[in-house]
Amino acid sequence: MSSLAILNQCIACDACRDVCPTQAIHIGEPIYTIMQQKCILCAGYAENPSCIEVCPVDAIIYTTKNMEQT
Repeated sequence: MSSLAILNQCIACDACRDVCPTQAIHIGEPIYTIMQQKCILCAGYAENPSCIEVCPVDAIIYTTKNMEQT
């Protein structure tokens, strides 16, 4: 099962947090984290995960690992 991960290049700009329909993205130290249990990959809201679409530094990727953060 695919999930999303935020990479270390995250600049904590808030763009992803602002568009997340389930509020699954939270401030972490030093980068944001995605709560996998809340993330629905924007199913029913958008064709693709909105956070990926708005990230200005392409720091959000698909992963097959079940994790909170990489």
